[in-house]
Parts: sequence; C-alpha cells; structure tokens
Amino acid sequence: MEKSGKSRCALALFFLFIFSQAAADNGAIPVLTIDGADYVALSDLGRVDGLDSSFDIITQRGRFYRGTRTAVYQAGLSAALFSGTLKKYPRPVFRRAGDVLFPAAFAEDLLRDFFPEGAVTRKDRLIVFSAMERAPRRTPPADEAAPPEKAGAPEARDRIGFVIIDAGHGGKDPGAIGRKGLHEKKITLGVARRLESYLKSNLKGVSIVLTRRSDTFIELATRTKIANSHLREKENGVFISVHVNASISPRISGFETYYLSQNPSNDEARATAALENNVVVLEEKSHRKSYDDVEHMEAFMLTAQIQRESALLAECIQSGIDRSTSEFKSRGVRKADFFVLRGSLMPAALAEIGYITNPREAQHLTKAAYQEKVARGIGEGLVSFIKKYNRMIKN
Repeated sequence: MEKSGKSRCALALFFLFIFSQAAADNGAIPVLTIDGADYVALSDLGRVDGLDSSFDIITQRGRFYRGTRTAVYQAGLSAALFSGTLKKYPRPVFRRAGDVLFPAAFAEDLLRDFFPEGAVTRKDRLIVFSAMERAPRRTPPADEAAPPEKAGAPEARDRIGFVIIDAGHGGKDPGAIGRKGLHEKKITLGVARRLESYLKSNLKGVSIVLTRRSDTFIELATRTKIANSHLREKENGVFISVHVNASISPRISGFETYYLSQNPSNDEARATAALENNVVVLEEKSHRKSYDDVEHMEAFMLTAQIQRESALLAECIQSGIDRSTSEFKSRGVRKADFFVLRGSLMPAALAEIGYITNPREAQHLTKAAYQEKVARGIGEGLVSFIKKYNRMIKN
C-alpha cells in the first residue's frame, strides 16, 4: 500500500510537470495556491521565450532581464525593482524545494513591463500571456478630435508605516575605539534605545524596530535586509543608522548626517565611509562578494525618488540634532557610499553623532543626558521628515 501511494504521488507530480510545460509552451503560466495566496514558480517563468534570469544562492537575490529592462528581487522581501521603479506586494518572494516562488501579481507586472507590446490576462488558474504585437491603433480622421494626452503617472509613494533604527556595530565589531577602550558600539546602542522611546511617544501608528537590542554582531547587508523585509503593499518605511565618527586628529569634533551616493562629498566623507565599511572583514567570506557584485548592486540601487527623499531625511535629522544640542557644531549633510545603506528600498540616512577620538566629545557621548539630547534631535528630525513626506504624497 505504501509503495502504491508513492507511485501515485510520483505520477501526479509527473502530470503536473507535463501540464506546467504544456501551459508555458502555449503562453499560459500556472498559478499555484500556497497558504491561501497565488504564486508563480521561477521554473515556469523561465520557459517564457525571451525572458532571461539569474539567481545568487548566497545573496538570495535574483534578476530578470530582457534587452535593457531589468527586474531585481530578493527572497524574503515583498518589494522588487522593475527597471528602476519600486513595486510592493502583500506577500514576499520565497524559496521552496529548490524553486523560487513569486506572488502572481509580481509575475503579471514582470510580463507587462518586459513585453509592453504583449497582453497579460488571468484565466482560472493561469496567467495567459501573448508576446505578439497588439493590432495597430486606428488613425482617426482629420476632423475627429484627438483625445487629450495623459500625463505620465508619478512613481507611487505610500504612507510611512515603520521606522528602522540601526545601532551601528556590535558583538565582535566594536566600531571606532576611543580613549580608555571606549567602544562605538556601546554608544550607538544607548542612543538607539533612547530614540526608540522618543519615537514611540511621538509617532503614533508607526512601528518602531531596532536591528539589534543587545551587543550582537549583524552583517551590514543584513541590516538593510531587515528594513526591506518590513515593506508591504501601500506601506513605506524609513531607515536610520546611528554611528560615531573617528579621526587621527583629536581636535576634530561635531556631528554630520549622510545619505547614499557613489560620489562622496569630499575626501573626508570618503574616509568616513571607508572606516564604517571596514567591518566587512569580520563577515563570512562567502557573503563579502555581495558588496562587489556590481551588476546586481547597480540594479538594486536607489531610485532617483528614494535618493531625493534620503537627502531630505538627512537634512531633517541634521537640523534636529543641531536644534537639540549646543555643545558641538554641525558639520552639515554629506553623501558617501556606505555599505549599510546600499540596497535600502526606502529613504535612508546615517548619522555620525560625534567624534569618539575627541576627548571632550567622547565624554559627552557616554553620558545618558547627552545621549537623550542626541536621540531627541534625531527623533525630531524623523518626525519632521515624515510630516513633509506625508504632505508630498497627498499632493
């Protein structure tokens, strides 16, 4: 009886494969129901003529491409980039039994984006796809009024539903080290916890998430992956990473806020990014390649809209700290290529709240009262940004 049951199961799988193959060959892609949601398998999408793909099992990131069109996704995330446009879904992409499963809406968006001349429809448990050109539009007579031109739809922006607070460094990564063995990781966690308390009191209806709550090591790419994993349809977020700077000169002091750019503001900004990025030497060797995976990273870079929003976020945070503190001077808003901000699919900024190598500033950074002031400044900046952002999406 057991042998007979296994045979029936194998036979069912065989016929499912034959159906899947025949459906794809006939321009129809099977839709699977998993946990009450509709999904499409990569193995079925891979049979669409003219659609190429790749998947990196280490980074869990994949890519579709056709000509100049590119779509990048990551297992575990509900968001993907289609030729520079961010799209979000109710359920995440995930892996199962050696295959990759996508929300059915993802597959439909992919086909429409990559084959604009084709047609995509749903019929029962199938996505029916035709890459054939649609019939040419009828040319209206000269005396027939032409319909008004529709303005291009702006990229969709959704309400801010969560804030991710990232306390820099942790565990085996102490970060910058000051006099008497003062570790950056301890200061950043203290400020992050105080920032969490401030935001919970001042941002009602917004979830506040810390990437770490204790002295633990988290890889840089994992931090933005944590943030991106909270993205859902009709919900956006904000990512703020808290750090403490260092310099070979003990006289330099002050705070500055960064947003991501491959073109640093100046040599000093480039050096600061290099200092923070150096933590990759502590990460698993197999994971380090993702930072040099130019092809994927360029496709997964910020959209122009998110970069503009990140610049505004950095300005709001810098102004907030400046208003909240008076002990040290603002060093302004800068841009640099921080690995921890790479791949963020939401407005993101990195705050360098002071210099651990300046004896006077380091002493302040260890005090609870000063950490509270800095956290309040960052918090006020975040609240200000969200208010401005909400006004933008209503217009």
